[in-house]
Amino acid sequence: MDNFTRRAPGIGRRGFLTGALGLTAVTGLPLLGGCGTEHAPASAPQGPPRIGGRLRSVIAGRSASSDVLDPHTAGSSAGGAVAKNVWDKLVAYNNDLTPRYRLARALEPDQEGGEWRVSLRPGVVFSDGSPLTARDVLWSFERMLDPAKPSAGDLAMVDLSRTRIDGELDLIVAMHTPTADFASVLAGWYCYIVAEGSDTFDERTLPPGTGAFTLADWSPGDRTLLRRNDTHWDGAAHLDEVEIIQIAETEARVNAFLAGQADVVHELSYLQARTLASDPEVRVIVPPAGLMGALQMRVDTPPFDDVRVRRAMRLAVDRQALVDAVYYGFGEVGNDLYGKGAPFYNDTLPQRGYDPERARALLREAGKENLTVALPTADGMPGMLESATLIAEHAKAAGITIELETVPADTYFSKVSGTAPLSHVGWWNYSLDYFYGQTMTSSSPSNGTGWRRPEWDAKFERARAAMDPAERTALYHELQEELWHDGGYILHSFAKRPDAARVTVGGMREGVPGTDDWANYATTWLA
Repeated sequence: MDNFTRRAPGIGRRGFLTGALGLTAVTGLPLLGGCGTEHAPASAPQGPPRIGGRLRSVIAGRSASSDVLDPHTAGSSAGGAVAKNVWDKLVAYNNDLTPRYRLARALEPDQEGGEWRVSLRPGVVFSDGSPLTARDVLWSFERMLDPAKPSAGDLAMVDLSRTRIDGELDLIVAMHTPTADFASVLAGWYCYIVAEGSDTFDERTLPPGTGAFTLADWSPGDRTLLRRNDTHWDGAAHLDEVEIIQIAETEARVNAFLAGQADVVHELSYLQARTLASDPEVRVIVPPAGLMGALQMRVDTPPFDDVRVRRAMRLAVDRQALVDAVYYGFGEVGNDLYGKGAPFYNDTLPQRGYDPERARALLREAGKENLTVALPTADGMPGMLESATLIAEHAKAAGITIELETVPADTYFSKVSGTAPLSHVGWWNYSLDYFYGQTMTSSSPSNGTGWRRPEWDAKFERARAAMDPAERTALYHELQEELWHDGGYILHSFAKRPDAARVTVGGMREGVPGTDDWANYATTWLA
């Protein structure tokens, strides 16, 4: 087993913002004045890709006690990066959330969407040399649907009792309820195909995959070493190895990058990206679409079980001021609905604005005037601490006191988010079908707002089943209108999440987090 190079001392947890940049902070928010860049944007190396070398990538991770290797349960950024480089899906997302076939050659529904034929790409082999067959797909589905396992793969619509293998490369997948867009479900975060019999994923087992790299070493909560899979069905990678280094805090990731401990840093803060853009030795990589920035209120927990309080909280956020102060040109305002730019997103609803006086009136009606609420926060996502601080300032004008409680970043999303009455939430870009199946139905595995309405669930099932796109659009718009009025999200912004790479790194994909291209190193090379 390989030994990793141990992490060298960095320049300090907050050294990047207060030392390297020489910035001052007002009310906890870093300010940037006269932000021009003295250099043209750095470009990737030119010429044919070079073969070989080890890429070091630093990315947000989890604590050693909560980190997992299993691709059907790995929910952190680092876990997702490992999964997409070692395993593969039947279908993946392009940046615009349209499907791209991967291990599947074709998906064909019957007339009602009650059964789907999944046809596999021929000639694909796992890294141990065994061929990919329909049995591996069935095994993977069984794992994700096993109630004894904690997988969050959203395959609840699949009826395993009637699903059957039809030859070496075909599977007939039966549905409990008709599904019009099975491809978007299969492109979801957890839906990786693992080899039949793979059921233990740890540092001793290191099971095979069909991805561009194979597992060489895994140290939970710390780092993972990957090696090139020379039998990869989509062509061998250029790199010999990839080392994925986990650092939970946003600033600490950049500190490691600046100290020379990594070639690529993912999930920069927006101020960090703006500053690094002037460095001729660094290339800032900006994806074409933004990710949700949001708080979630549990609608089943006081004081947010009163819809008037939820509406007041949404009116107490100055979205444009937040985008301007936190995202430094990388963001745009949100309207409390997930999926801006995705198919079936409801862009016909009025944009919700900042109205502290109306918020005060709603709280008065609810008997909750001069409301005080707690918001646990952490440096777990770019802009997370800054947005919490600014939202607390905005809310004062509505008579709302938001008490910020700083908690550890490496356990925030496993122990705090969706558990506290008010908390941060961050989802990457997926189809509405996948996101709602994961978060908004009464039985969703990640229902952090406690939203449970049987009538909404039933309409969502109808939307999922509607083979007519016009009917599906109308139903999804109705679902979103109800969430816009009564739901538990304060979805204040969409921000393009920048990454950075040294100019010696070529072939980096400008992928939106959640898609197949983000943190995928199959085409990356070192000059």
